[in-house]
This record gives sequence, structure tokens and C-alpha cells, in this order.
Amino acid sequence: MDETVVSVIPAGTRHREIRRNNLEVVLRHLSLAGPDSRASIAARAGLTRSTISRLVGELKDLGLVRETGPPQAQGIGRPATMLELDGRHVLAVGAEVNVDYLAVLVTDLAGRKIYEQRKAYDAIADGPDHSITALAGLCREALGTLAGLRGGRPPIVAGLTVAVPGLVDAPARVVTLAPNLRWSGVPVAARLRELLQLGPAPVSVGNDASLAAVAEYRVGSHAGTPDLIYITGEMGIGGGIIVAGRPLRGVRGFGGEVGHMKLDPGGPVCGCGRYGCWEALIGLHALLRAALPGGPGTHGVAAGEPPEAKAAAIARLARAGDARVLTALADIGRWVGIGAANLANVFNPRAIILGGYFTLIADWILPPAAGALAEGVLAPDLGGCSLTTSALGFSAAARGGAIHVADQIIADPAMLDSRSSLPAS
Repeated sequence: MDETVVSVIPAGTRHREIRRNNLEVVLRHLSLAGPDSRASIAARAGLTRSTISRLVGELKDLGLVRETGPPQAQGIGRPATMLELDGRHVLAVGAEVNVDYLAVLVTDLAGRKIYEQRKAYDAIADGPDHSITALAGLCREALGTLAGLRGGRPPIVAGLTVAVPGLVDAPARVVTLAPNLRWSGVPVAARLRELLQLGPAPVSVGNDASLAAVAEYRVGSHAGTPDLIYITGEMGIGGGIIVAGRPLRGVRGFGGEVGHMKLDPGGPVCGCGRYGCWEALIGLHALLRAALPGGPGTHGVAAGEPPEAKAAAIARLARAGDARVLTALADIGRWVGIGAANLANVFNPRAIILGGYFTLIADWILPPAAGALAEGVLAPDLGGCSLTTSALGFSAAARGGAIHVADQIIADPAMLDSRSSLPAS
């Protein structure tokens, strides 16, 4: 037979694949729709009630689903018992390395946050190896805190995903280039796996803005918005793009580097070495440079503080009426709006969401940003786009990492069988 013909004949689906798919259907339904009954899940999934009951039984045995509350009447017949996503013993770990802080955030399978820690850290001065070692220590501390029984079961580390501000080769789990960290070709995941000894639990690495956008889409104030763009507000500026409910990463996963749109060829130098990038005009460095002539370390803004402390100090000066600071904020806002207009013209999103330090200075930058956005967008009524700030603060990227880990278990709950339990404390 012609090999070309053979290649397009679909292969039969094995029983295990059908079972895995159906288990995912139940878990995904409860994850996205919330508590529901067996009958309702069966109706929505197009499966029989007996099939759903069997699947729910398997998931209850794994501790991933539980019955909750008294039966509820749903029309004629026997009241329905409600089900909800459980998995309190499943630990999904998200972490982040950024220019001046490290972070770790742990959720259970249902997305309930059970641990979070951030600490100021100079990742540039310490370099990649020391920074990864320090992050491993933060993760080890988190897991040690969570080593006791959860929901009557030993906790299982489902995996770890690390967010990094730069280009990431996701399949190789390597940071290809992170200009603001001054990293190049760093095997972050391999080094963390070596340090943490997590057994078969996967260790992944992703771009911070892309992971933050996933978090915004799933649990942020604009959760469920199928077309949105998330803009990080750090020393650097990145973008995570969600189109029709899916991350847009590009052919090699390097998409979303909106901070390196060239907006002013005669503008300041960027961390990437070019001039006039959006990042060089609206990143936290740009604000500190414009607002504080003496640089960090003056006006109560300490050089070694994390970004939220620096932005909070700028906000205090703005509230006190500091003319130089107010002018700098207005200029930052204008450039935010100019760049956002370019994105709105290209992607026509429902929302452009500013995260990170922008959330602390929103009162001063949003008005000029809105004006520049209105001037720059070609479509009437901004094409349906709104410009707003995130409610996730600086935890968005780590939260996105935890969501990525949990999604892998929801997609194939049988993977839990290969994970190692943490010893009880």
C-alpha cells in the first residue's frame, strides 16, 4: 500500500487512552465549572451516568474528587450528590527567578494556595548557579513546611515549574537568553532537579509573562476572558498573549517579547543592548531613572529592595505632590498607552492587563495611558479593548507555574502513581 495513504489512516484508540481522556473530562469539568453532579457531568460530556460513576469512583480513590454537601434536588427524581475537585494532597509548585527577587508558590490540585514566599535577592550579582541554588533552598523550605498529611493522605509533589524573564527553550528546559538577568544557555530545570531530588516529578521552566498570562486567564480578575494580553511590570517588560483561550507562544516558543518593540529609536538603551525598546521606556528602571535624579538609594527608595517596595516609595512621593515624580509617572503612562495601542491594533484583545509594579502606580499612569491608547487605536471604541491592572500582584508568574503543573495531572491523573510522597513531618 502507498505509504502516503497509510500515514493518514487514523490509528485505533487504545483502552488506556480512552480511560485517560474520560478521567480528564471529569477533572477538567470540575476544575473549570466548579462543583457539579454526576448527572450534569454526564450530560455535558456525552457519557453515560454509569461511566461517569465509574470514573468518579476511580478519582475518589485517588483523592482527586470528593462528594460535598447534602444531596440537591435537580428536577424530578432522586436528589443529586454534588462533586468537587479535591486533591488537597497534590502539591503543584510554581517558582520564579527575577532580577531582584525569588518566589515560590504552592497550590493543591484545585488551585487553592497553600504556601507562598517571596524574598529580595540580587540575581544579577549572584549569577545563575548561585541563584538557582538559592531558589532550590526556597522550594525545599516550602516542601518541608508542607510535609504533614493533607486530607488524610501523604502529600505528593506533582511537579515544579519555574518562571524566568527571558527566552526559554521549553522542550530543552533551558533559558536561552535572559538579558536582564545576564543569563545565556542556562539549564535551569536540570540543575533544580539535581538539587531538589524530586524523583519522577517533572521540573519545567517557562517565560514569566507567558505563565502570568495563563494565571490571569484562569484565576485573575479577568478569568475566562478568551483574548487578553498580560504585561509584566518589573525591571524588564514582557508580554503573555492569550488568543481564543490558548497561549500564543510562536513557532519556537519565543513569542510575547513585547518589551522589545522599538518605539523610540533615539530613546534610552535597553537591557538587550538596543535603543528605544518599550522596556527601556516603561520598565521600573526607566521610572526610577526619571523620578529619582540620585537613583535608587535616595528619597527613601533603597537599592536592594524588591520592586514593590520601590514602586510603593514612588507612590508615596506622588501622593505628596513631588513634581518630578508626577511628571515621570505621566510620561511612563503615555508610553504605556502608545505601546498598548500597537498591541491592540495587532491582536485586538478584549483586555490589556498591567501587572507587577504598574498595579501600585495605576492611579497616576492609567489616565495618560488611556489617552494615548485612544489616540493610537485605529478601530472605533478601542476595538472593544480595555486597559486595566492585575489583581494578582507579583505572584502571577509563580501562580501560572503552579497551574501548569496541576494541568498536567488533570490531563493524566494516572501520572500520580509514579510520583513520590513527601515523608510526614
